[in-house]
Amino acid sequence: MKGSKTEIAPGVWRLRVFTGSYRPNGSPIVVSRTFKAPERKSGAGSRLADRELSKLVTEVSAGKVPSSNATVGQLLDRWLEHCELIGHSPWTMKRYRQIAEAVVRPEFGNVRLSKLTAQHLDRLYGKLTAKGNKPLTVRRIHTVIGAMLAQGERWDLVANNVARRARPPTVHAAQVNAPNVEQVRAILTEAEKIEPSLAPLLALAAITGARRGELCGLRWNDVDWDGSTLTIARSIYETKGGGWGEKPTKTHQVRRIGLDEFGITILRRHRAEVDRLAVHLDLDVPPQAFLFSRSPQGSEPIRPDVVTKFAARAAKSAGVNTHMHALRHFTATQAIGAGYDARTVASRLGHADPSITLRVYSHAIEQRDRELATSLGSALASPSKSVTRTSRGP
Repeated sequence: MKGSKTEIAPGVWRLRVFTGSYRPNGSPIVVSRTFKAPERKSGAGSRLADRELSKLVTEVSAGKVPSSNATVGQLLDRWLEHCELIGHSPWTMKRYRQIAEAVVRPEFGNVRLSKLTAQHLDRLYGKLTAKGNKPLTVRRIHTVIGAMLAQGERWDLVANNVARRARPPTVHAAQVNAPNVEQVRAILTEAEKIEPSLAPLLALAAITGARRGELCGLRWNDVDWDGSTLTIARSIYETKGGGWGEKPTKTHQVRRIGLDEFGITILRRHRAEVDRLAVHLDLDVPPQAFLFSRSPQGSEPIRPDVVTKFAARAAKSAGVNTHMHALRHFTATQAIGAGYDARTVASRLGHADPSITLRVYSHAIEQRDRELATSLGSALASPSKSVTRTSRGP
C-alpha cells in the first residue's frame, strides 16, 4: 500500500493513502491527513512529511483509520445490528430504534463521522431541551449516541468519541413516592377481590422488591420451601403479537432472597389453589411451571403488561394513587426505615451497586439520618438532666 504527499502551501503537506476500497460509484476511498512543518517556507518539512505518510500507510493497512466518508447513519445501522446480535432484549432494542429514528438519524444521519463534534451534540441537547424534553429524556439520547460512538471507536471507525466532551443537561433525582403499609394492605385486599390468582404476585412484589418481569418469570422450582428462599434468575418480556420471551435479570445476576412466614404462607396458599384446579382438570403441574399463569399447568407466564394493569386497577379500587413499580419502592423504603444497610437492600432489589440504592432512595436515607440525630441528641441530653437534678441536692 502506497501513499502520496502534496505541498498545498509553504511547509503544509497533504498526505493521501488509498484504503483499497471503492465507493458504490466506483471512485476510490482515500484517507487524507494534513501535516504542517515547523517552518512555513517552500519545501520545508519534506522528510518529516515522509515519516508521517509512512505512519499513515501503516495505520490504514491495519484498519485503524476510519474512512473520511463514513457517516453517522452508517455507523448507527451497524451498531443497532451489533446490539441485536449480542443479545440485547427486544425492549431495549425497541427503545434504541425509537431514539435512532426519531432523533439521531434525522439530525446526524448524513454527517461524516470525521466531522461530528461535541458542539453538534450540545446544540442538539439544547434544541431538545428548548422543545420541552425532560433532562432524563435528553440524557437517554446522549447515552445512545455515546454508546454508538464508543463502539465505532472500538471498530476503528471513529477517531475519538466526541460524546465524552458533550454536556447533556443534569438530571436531578426525583423523590420516590412509595405507598405506606396501610395503603399496601388496602391494595392487596382489593386485589384478592378482583382476581385471587394474581393477588399473591402483588404481595410478593411488596415483600421482595422484585421487578415485574422478574415476578412474571418465577417458576415453582425457584421456591425453596425448606430454606424459605426465592431464587430470581430471569425476567419476562413481551414481543409483538402478544408473545413473550425470557431474558436474564437486569444485572444478569441470579439472586436468592429470604422469605418470612408471611411470604411462605402466601405461596403455599397459591400453590394449593393451583393444585386444586389441576386436579379438577386431571392435569399435572410440572416443577418448572410458572408461578403465575393463565394456563392451569403454568406453561406460559402472565405478561408484565397484564400485571401493571392489574396493579393499577387494585390501587384505584383501594383509593390509592400509585402504580406497580411503587411496590418495589415500598420494599426499599421500609427496609431503609427499619435500619437495614444499603448493601443488604441493594442485594434484595437486585441493584448492581449499593450506590444506586443510595442515589434512588436518598430521601429515605435522609429521614433515617434525622432519626439518628434525634437518637444521638436524646442520648446525650438525658444524662446531663440527671446530673443537674443530682447537683441540686434533696
